[in-house]
Amino acid sequence: MAFLCVTRNMLSVLPLLVLISMTPFSSSYTPSDKVTKELVVQLCSKPAVYKNFCIAWLNSDPKTVTLDLHGLLGMVMKKTIGFGYKTIRMTQGLVNTTTDPNLKMIYGSCLTDYEQSTKGIDVAKGFASSKDYFSAFMAAFRAQNSISDCETLIEAQPIPAYFSRRVILFERMCSIGMFFSTILYKGK
Repeated sequence: MAFLCVTRNMLSVLPLLVLISMTPFSSSYTPSDKVTKELVVQLCSKPAVYKNFCIAWLNSDPKTVTLDLHGLLGMVMKKTIGFGYKTIRMTQGLVNTTTDPNLKMIYGSCLTDYEQSTKGIDVAKGFASSKDYFSAFMAAFRAQNSISDCETLIEAQPIPAYFSRRVILFERMCSIGMFFSTILYKGK
């Protein structure tokens, strides 16, 4: 039992180490850099980000190109939180309506993960708004881990595709917030 706990804790730190190692130690980005479509493509092309999702998600909002990087991070966090709360409500409905005990357990566990993750992104947003990008990164990292627990739980389970898709999208949103926080932290 202790071995499983140690293994799980090591595995949860592994993405953090990978992300930090793939992010340059010095960044040419500053919080006041103006966001352009080209900058979005450049940021979304980093190895730690799901490029196609990131570009489409950010460019779908016309406000994106009116912001600086600090504002972009705030927008990413705000949109992630909104998506998280919508999914919490959907998941609560699934917990209440499913008659399958296995699905009820999975949805219940994922509901807890969504609540923790959404709260973590909200905390990260607070840190980001005060320009404490390292703390924002750490809070977003913890949020990412929480939703990754749900993602791991639903793998190889007969879960409706729409639910699995929301988990993946939310995980990607969290990773974008985490990565952008890292860029701004290292660019300060």
